[in-house]
Amino acid sequence: MNLNSLRIPLAPLVAALLGLAAGGLKAQILDEAELRRSGDDAVLVLRFVTPVQYIRNVAGRSGDLGQVYYDILPTRDTLNLIVAERRLLDSRGAPLVIVTDEGTGTLERSRKLVLRFNRGLSYQVRPGANARSLELVLKGQGASLPSPGTAATPLAAPPPQGPVLVLQTLAPGEEALPIPAALQNYNVQIRQQPDRPGREVLVTGLRDAAEGESLRLLVRGRFPQARVEQGQVLPSAQASSQAPGTPLGTATATPAVVSGESRPESVAALSQARQLMEQGEHTPAIAKLEDLLALPPHAQTAEAQELIAQARWRQGDPERARAEFELYLKLYPQGPGAARAREALLTLAPPPVQTAQAAGPGEKGATTTLSGSISSFYYGGQSKIRTQDFQDSPLSGLPELVNDATLSGTDQRQIISSVDINWRRRDADSELRLVLRDTYTADQLRSDRSKNKLSALYADYKLIRQGLQFKVGRQSPSGGGVMGRFDGLQLGYRLAPKWRINAVAGRPTDPLLDAKRSFWGGSIEADELGKGLGGSLYAIEQRVDGELDRRGLGTELRLLAGPVTAMGTLDYDPTYRKLNIASLQATWQGADNTIVNALYDRRATPMLMLGNSLFFQNPVLQVQARTLYELLQTQSLDLLRQQVRDTTAFSTQGMLSVTHPLNANWQLGADVRLTNVGALPPVADILPNGQPGTGNVWSLGSQLIGTNLYSARDTHVLLLTLLKGPTYSGQLLSYNNSSALGEGWLLEPSIRFYAQQDDSGNRTQRWAPGLRASKRATGKLVVEGELSMEFSKSDGTMRSESSKRSFYYLGLRYDL
Repeated sequence: MNLNSLRIPLAPLVAALLGLAAGGLKAQILDEAELRRSGDDAVLVLRFVTPVQYIRNVAGRSGDLGQVYYDILPTRDTLNLIVAERRLLDSRGAPLVIVTDEGTGTLERSRKLVLRFNRGLSYQVRPGANARSLELVLKGQGASLPSPGTAATPLAAPPPQGPVLVLQTLAPGEEALPIPAALQNYNVQIRQQPDRPGREVLVTGLRDAAEGESLRLLVRGRFPQARVEQGQVLPSAQASSQAPGTPLGTATATPAVVSGESRPESVAALSQARQLMEQGEHTPAIAKLEDLLALPPHAQTAEAQELIAQARWRQGDPERARAEFELYLKLYPQGPGAARAREALLTLAPPPVQTAQAAGPGEKGATTTLSGSISSFYYGGQSKIRTQDFQDSPLSGLPELVNDATLSGTDQRQIISSVDINWRRRDADSELRLVLRDTYTADQLRSDRSKNKLSALYADYKLIRQGLQFKVGRQSPSGGGVMGRFDGLQLGYRLAPKWRINAVAGRPTDPLLDAKRSFWGGSIEADELGKGLGGSLYAIEQRVDGELDRRGLGTELRLLAGPVTAMGTLDYDPTYRKLNIASLQATWQGADNTIVNALYDRRATPMLMLGNSLFFQNPVLQVQARTLYELLQTQSLDLLRQQVRDTTAFSTQGMLSVTHPLNANWQLGADVRLTNVGALPPVADILPNGQPGTGNVWSLGSQLIGTNLYSARDTHVLLLTLLKGPTYSGQLLSYNNSSALGEGWLLEPSIRFYAQQDDSGNRTQRWAPGLRASKRATGKLVVEGELSMEFSKSDGTMRSESSKRSFYYLGLRYDL
C-alpha cells in the first residue's frame, strides 16, 4: 500500500501537528484498546498514558460483566480523571467488549475498568508488556476476531474442508444475524460466495454431514434457510460423487409464522424468561430464549424473538438488540410486536461506524473504524483537596495520602467538555491512526480561569512488513526516558524479529514560565533477551534556554515467566549523579486466581532538572525571573545546579497485596503500604508554606469483595484501612456498591468513614456518603451524575468545629 492510496492530506495534517503550541494539558488515563489473536485465544491489550499497577479482578456470575482494579503509579502528568470508553468489535462488526475506565470512589488514583462483553466469557487479567499496559486473555475467543485487514469481510482463507453448515446468505451490505449460543463451540466464518456477489455465514470443522444436519435442525428457528454443503474433500476422505458446493440435505425454507402449535414446555420456558428479565437476570433469560428460538417455529417463537431483543437492550447491549429487533421485523413484519420493534429501532443507535473498502487488484482489504466519545459535565459544590494550580505544577506527582482524600472549602462552578476521537485504518500491510483528545473548562466563577487543555493530537503510522513506525504530534510518553507529555516525533524500526531501535525528539507541553525546552533521545529494545525476559536501554537529553536541563541514562526491564510478571525501571542522571527513578513492580497469579502484587517505587519529586530553579527562587529577589537566561544574570550555573540538588525531595512507596477467592461470590484481600514523602521548600502560588516530610506512613488494609449477591450484575467492596504516621493514626472504613437495574441503569452508592487522632490530642472524624448513577438513554448516549457529601468534626485542646460540604456533577456522554 502507498500513501497516495490513503486519500488523506497528510502534509497539512503533519504541519498542523508539528505546529502545536506548548501549553497546559490534561491526560485521560485509558489511551488505546486493541484486540489481537494468540493461538485459540483473543488478547485485549489496554494501553494507558501513564504507568499503572494491576490490583485485582472481579467477574460477575453471568460472565458478561467484570471489573479490573488498578492503581496509577506516581507521575508528573496532570491527569483528567473523567470516564473514558473503548469498544472492540468481533468478526461480525458487533461489540465483543465495551471497556469503561472510571474511578473507584476511594483514593483519586485508584481506578477500575468496567468490562461489558456481548456474551458470557472466561478471561484472565495480567500485566502487559510494559508498565503502561494491561492484558485480558479471552479464553477460546481467537476465532471471533476479524482477520488482519478485515472486519465483517470475507475471509481470505482456503476453502473449508469437509461438510459445512451454511447459516445465511448475505446480500451486499447486509449484516449477519446474531449467532445462537448453541454454536459457541464451533468455528463460524464469513466467506465470499464463489463467482457471485454477497457473502455466506458458515459453520466449519464438522465431523460429517450428519453433524451438520443435526445443527441445522437445532438452529432452523433462527436460520430457516440453513443448508449443509460439502466443502473440499479431506485428503483421507472417500471421494464424493457430488461436486464441491452441491447442497447435501438442503432444507426447504420454513416460513416464519406467528401462530402455530403451542407446546406446554415452550409456554413454561417463555414464562421463566419473563420472570428472569423482571428480576434483572438478563443473561440466563437470553439463554432460555435462545433455546426457544432454536426449536422449529411454534406459537411462542415470535414472542420469544421480541423478548430476546428487549433482554439484550436492558442488558446494555444496544447493537445486538438492534439486530434482534430487525430480525423480528424481517420475520414478522405484521406481527403484534412490529410497532414496538420499529419504535425501538428509532431509539437504538445505528451500527458502529466501520467500513470495509474494496480492494484493487493485488491489494488487501482495508478496514476503517471510528470510536471515542464527546461529553459535557457541570461540576458544582466544593472541589477536591488538591487545587488545579498544584496539579499543574512540577509537584503533581506526589503520592496522595488517605487523610488527603477529602473535599476542600473552595467553591467550584465549572462546565467541563471533552472530546475523544480515535480514527483507524488497517489492512494487512499498514495501519494509520489519528487521535484527538481535548478538554475545555469553562469556569463560571472566574471566567479568566477558563482554559482549553489539548492532551492528544497525533498521527500514528505503521508499515507492518517493513517493521517501521512513526508517531507525530502531541502524545503520551511510551518509554525511552521521556517523562511527560510532549509535542514531537517518535520513530521506530524493527532490525530483527526480536530487536527494535527507536528515536524521539520534541518539546514538553508542561509550561515552565517563559522558558523554552526541547529534548532528543534514542533507545534499543529486545523482545526476548532470555526466556520471558525483555527490555530496553535508553539515553535522553533535555535542554532549557540553551543549557543542559537533564540527561538520563536508563533501562526498562520486564519478565514474563508463567504466573509471574515483573517490571523494573531505572533512570540515572550523570549530571547530578543521582537516580531519578528506581521502580519495581511484580504480580503473581495462581491457578485459583489468587493474586499477589508487590511494588517498590522511589523517585525524585520533582524530577532533577535545571529548570526547577525557576520555581525555587530566593524570595528576597524583587523580580522573579521567568527564564533561565534571566536567572543566570545573578547566579552561576553551578550554584543553580546545587540549589536543584538541595531542593529536590524523594518520595518512596512500597506495597504488598494479596487477593484470594473464597468461593464463587466472595474474594478476600489484604495489603500493607508504605509512603514516605520528603520535605519540600516553599513554592510561590503553589506551595507558599512548603511541605514538611511525612516520615514513614504505614497502612494496613483489608478488603471483602462480593459479587452476584442478589443479581447477576452486582458487586460490593468493603474496605477497612488502619493508618499510622509518625505523629498520628487513622482508620478508614468504606463500602462501595455497583448494581445494574432496569433498562440501562447503573447505580453506585458508597459511604466512607475516616477517623484520625494525633499526638497533640486533636481528633477528626469525616463521614462521606455518595451516589453515582448513570443511565444509558440510547445505544450511544449516557447520562451520568454524582452527589457526594462530607460531614466532618474536629475536636482539640484549643478548638472544636464541624462542617458540611458537598460535591456534585451531572452531564452527558455520547459514544461514537
